[in-house]
Amino acid sequence: MESENLTIIEQLERLRITSCSEIPPHEFLFTWNEVPCYARGELVAVTGKAKSGKTYLNSILMAAAGISSFSERTSTEHLLGLKRIREKPLRVLWIDTEQSADSTHEILRDRIGAMVGAEAIDEAYHVFNLRQVRWQDRMTLVLSAIAICMPDLVIFDGIRDVVGDINNYEEAQNTIGQLLKVASEYKTCIVCVLHQNKAAEDKTLRGALGTELQNKSFETYECKKDPETRIFSIQQTATRKYDLPNKIQFCVNKEGLPVAMGSDFGLTSEAQDKEKQGGGFNSEYVGADGKIDKAKLFGYVLQGDKSMSLAQLRQVVMNVANVRSFNFAFRLIEEACLQGILQPMEIEGKSGYRLSNNATF
Repeated sequence: MESENLTIIEQLERLRITSCSEIPPHEFLFTWNEVPCYARGELVAVTGKAKSGKTYLNSILMAAAGISSFSERTSTEHLLGLKRIREKPLRVLWIDTEQSADSTHEILRDRIGAMVGAEAIDEAYHVFNLRQVRWQDRMTLVLSAIAICMPDLVIFDGIRDVVGDINNYEEAQNTIGQLLKVASEYKTCIVCVLHQNKAAEDKTLRGALGTELQNKSFETYECKKDPETRIFSIQQTATRKYDLPNKIQFCVNKEGLPVAMGSDFGLTSEAQDKEKQGGGFNSEYVGADGKIDKAKLFGYVLQGDKSMSLAQLRQVVMNVANVRSFNFAFRLIEEACLQGILQPMEIEGKSGYRLSNNATF
């Protein structure tokens, strides 16, 4: 190596940063609700419990990277406000070590393909399933794929499967160090997926590998799924640059595609939601503009200082407003939270709600 032939003083001089240093600023691949995110040359951590929506987040990233044109596409609702910065599609490498080849293929074809259009999907994405490869050989293939494909975005799901011992600090430092090196060398953003510890209250990333990934990542995104409502949420929990202040919440429609909370569950207006329920929604809680008056509805249901568990509140709302759909009742609760009418709380370890102190009725 060239640095081995330099003195310590010469090495330090090369590494010194001054106010006059000509260092290019970060180049971001996306904006999420107008906030820049996912920088070239950096690692991004995606974490959460098992089955919490991590693969959905990565599918959204890959779809936003590969769609032909934001300006020509009629709908980007499934991208949940995520938008590619440059007009030209990004080159994507997806390394899957966790799922079966069948699952990887199904997500590529039926989920990502449905969001971007299946015509040129094999040109936009380089997808490799390494589940059947020995763990000792996987990292070599990962690094080789990055060098050969030279992608703008790498989805590495999951990084745990390239180490023998997730608690070995030497392995962790070596693995993260190699990924940082190639991210910088090829100006790519590498998204590393790693589960949180299994205990419900423990949100830390697993093992020494998780500690090292958290320390070196440019951003961290946490995925969650509410088992009662089946609503997913994505939250940026750490960043070195721009804060994404609000959670991204979504459900999955009947086609298996993400749909933002507050949009519809496949419908386009509250009038159609009411029509879906057979026109039976209690008109007492419909305003003059034809929209549901959530402040009036939840003000009546939670009079005074009442609080209710999610299951109890859902049932009362269905009874009071003559709602027939569980999903629609959940949607009303979520939208009331987003509008500041309801305040989430915990009741005996479970999700609950009360009226917000700031709500106006």
